[in-house]
Formats: sequence, C-alpha cells, structure tokens
Amino acid sequence: MGSPVNGAAIFAYHNFVEQPDTPAPTSQAYVLSQAQFDAHLDALAAPGLRASRLADVLAVPAPGQFVLSFDDGYLTDYTVAFAKLAERGWPGCFFVIANQVGQPRALGWRELREMAAGGMEIGSHSLTHPFLHRADPDLIRREFGESKRILEDGLGQAVHFASLPRGSAAPGMGALIKELGYRAFCTSEPGLVSVRTDPYEVPRIAVKQRTTPMFLRQICAGSRFTLATLQSFHAMKKVGKQLVGAERWRHIRGVLMEAAERARV
Repeated sequence: MGSPVNGAAIFAYHNFVEQPDTPAPTSQAYVLSQAQFDAHLDALAAPGLRASRLADVLAVPAPGQFVLSFDDGYLTDYTVAFAKLAERGWPGCFFVIANQVGQPRALGWRELREMAAGGMEIGSHSLTHPFLHRADPDLIRREFGESKRILEDGLGQAVHFASLPRGSAAPGMGALIKELGYRAFCTSEPGLVSVRTDPYEVPRIAVKQRTTPMFLRQICAGSRFTLATLQSFHAMKKVGKQLVGAERWRHIRGVLMEAAERARV
C-alpha cells in the first residue's frame, strides 16, 4: 500500500511474566510471556534491522533502526528484559516511576545502577504515574522535576529522557518537559521517528500480548497500511477516553479483559 514510511521505530513494553514457561494472563494486555518476548527479539534480529539507543535514533533516525523501551520500572525489566538484551549486546531505554524504586516487584537502585553501567538508558516515567491529560502545569513540573532529581541522585548521572504515563498528555506538556531540562519526551502516539520529529512529541508503538513478531517487522519496514491501521485504532481509543473519562475507560477495559480470561478458562 504505497511506498514505505521512512523512519525509526520505538517500541514500548511494560511487564513480563516472571517464570520462563508460564503464559501471560489475557486479562493483562500489557504483560507478555518470556516466550513472546523471545519471539519478538528473534524477529527484530533480522538482517537490515538494528537495535539502537534512543539518543542515537533522535540524533540521526534511519529506516531499520529500532529502540526497545520499557515503561513503569517493574523488576522484570531487570530479570527478563535487561538479561535478554545483554545476551544479544542490545541497548534498551527504561522509563522508571521514581517513587516506586525499591518497592516490591519494582526495580531497586542496585538493579538500575547495574543496568546503567551495562549501557542501558534510564529515563523518567513521572514521580507517581498519574493521569496528566487535564493536569495543571505545576503538577506536571512536580511529577517530572522531582522524578528527574530523584533518579539523578540515585544513579549518579544525568537523566535526559522522559515518557508519558497512562497515555494521554495535557496540552503544552512537551514545552514543560523541555523547561525541566529533558532532551526528549516520548508519547503514546503511534508513528515512526524521522528528521522532522519534534523531540518533545516523540511517537512510540505500544507492544501488547496480541502484538506479533510479524507486526514488529512490518512497523520497522515502514508499512503504511500497518501504521495507518494502528493510528486509526489509537484515535478511536482516545475518543473513547474523552467520552467516558480515563478512569472509567480503564475500568471498562479491565472488565472486558477479565471476561476474556474467564472465557479462555
């Protein structure tokens, strides 16, 4: 369907099942089994594709480049994602909820420092992971200013990147992120990174259980049909959130996922 879209892909993962041979619960759309993640990595190891650092993609984006990013800071970012990326010599970018560091099932400072020393980029996923689509500027400054300070103090290095929690941004949010000293802000809007991309409106591709290895390959190839379909579904989801509210939308999605899990059993 037309010529391919030129650009680099940034994929956004969230969480993984801790046990290697355990399937992911269908009620949790953003939790992948380790087998699913392995299949994704194998697909992305194809000739012509290259795992890259976020900083490099933002500086000189090119077709075939991709970034593996991870939101929330679950402990499986270390036990599963970091371990598997290190085996392949691939970089990754991990966005952490600052006030969750050291909490049960979350990354601690030991893991984060080891990951940073191993070449992984560490960024902010806010202080408390709130909905920010209607947030006032002071709340946004607190969420990303305080989280930047905490992460930099704990890591002993600068934190340059941030990502949007919960999918919906307040108007003008990118300008506030820039004001706080970040070099880029990753959103939830699907698309590819090109030389025309605003560094404070960086698109990413959310990865879910239903995401197939072929889908990842199609995105990296710049398939116009795949990107257009993804963008259409994302736009419809945004309308749904606006109609019923973000919290209500999350509840409805949870009910539907639980129903799907019961039907499978």
